[in-house]
Amino acid sequence: MRRVSLAAVAAALGFLGTVTAQPPAAPAGDLAVMQGNWKPLAIQHEGKSQAPVDEMAKLTAVFDGSEYHLYYADKSKNPPTVLKLAVMTVALDPSTRPKGITFEFAGGNLKGQKRHGIYEVAGNELKLCYGPVDRPRPTQFVAPAGSGHFLEVWAKQPK
Repeated sequence: MRRVSLAAVAAALGFLGTVTAQPPAAPAGDLAVMQGNWKPLAIQHEGKSQAPVDEMAKLTAVFDGSEYHLYYADKSKNPPTVLKLAVMTVALDPSTRPKGITFEFAGGNLKGQKRHGIYEVAGNELKLCYGPVDRPRPTQFVAPAGSGHFLEVWAKQPK
């Protein structure tokens, strides 16, 4: 009899836990400003451009809550090709100067790997400079040869 009553209590508590669970909090601060779709203006790795303008036009970054999604869409193909290149969680540290950002891959071959860097949001422009966590976090928006750093500039897209 005692097992049944403990099981009943545990089940009731579990049910109450699911009823009172709150939805995730809405992003605040800079993360709220970043929400939405972004198109690249420039992408460099170690000082070298990573994509011609026509290829950059096919990329879209989407901030959705604390997730960052990177898509490649080639509309010249029939049917159009849309690939999800990456999904990462994003953690911001606006208390540092420059402000800090950490990306963690949520799946695929890179699952669990992190990239750390800096960011700046000014109007409809987002600057990112980041690299692998086994190298020092960037302190400036530059990606010199041998640094392992990416430097990206993105423009926010209207809704």
